[in-house]
Amino acid sequence: MKTIIKYLIITFAVTYVCWWGVAALVAYTDFVYGDALPTVIYIIGNFGPAIAALCCLKGKPYLRSLKGFLFTYKKRGIWIFLLFVALVTLTVGISSLEWNPQMTALNFFVSLLGSTFVYGGEEELGWRGVLQPTLSRKISFPLAALACGIIWALWHLPLWFIEGHPNQSMPFWVQALLGIFLCFWLGIIYERSQSISLCMFFHGFVNVLLSSFVLKFNWILILGIVLTTCAAIALWLFDLKAKREVLQNNRPTDDK
Repeated sequence: MKTIIKYLIITFAVTYVCWWGVAALVAYTDFVYGDALPTVIYIIGNFGPAIAALCCLKGKPYLRSLKGFLFTYKKRGIWIFLLFVALVTLTVGISSLEWNPQMTALNFFVSLLGSTFVYGGEEELGWRGVLQPTLSRKISFPLAALACGIIWALWHLPLWFIEGHPNQSMPFWVQALLGIFLCFWLGIIYERSQSISLCMFFHGFVNVLLSSFVLKFNWILILGIVLTTCAAIALWLFDLKAKREVLQNNRPTDDK
């Protein structure tokens, strides 16, 4: 709990000071969202979870712990990553069937880099690197994903008060629900891979994918999101069953 509390205090302190500051700057000065100063402050706020994660990192020497934290990886994780990339792409693509004409191949690549390292993916150092796995040691995976999703949604709240921010095109409750579902997908990717990097790329990919297609809220989108979430829960249940079988097989038996 000390780690969780420390992480949340630093995360919300850094981000809220920056984002509420941008909201005030845009509301009460001649600055508009997109100008240099608000953009710099906004980007610093993006790194709240990452800064908090680095502050919560344990182990000595620090650089060795940091290397392990950033680059730990299990080989089987790439297949889970690719599975959820495919599921999300099919869900968004089939539900839309309308590509954003402004998203060229070059724009997609540049946007993916930005979304992975500056505008979303960098958050995973905190959400999946610290918060969700720490919660999963105390409560079940679905509850940890739900809690992480709710906290993640509240963390984004100031964006709806920054005049001109793209998030204002979507109701807060819709963004919150999508964030909760995303925590299930990212959570199982991390559980299987132990890779922060894969989570960063997946988070960045989802952000860019939602901009690449003209997003349409219909039953295909809802069904795809639900089925993708069910896949994450099913994989968790499979892993849970496998761990229990291993424990039972390793349990000593009394000789008669």
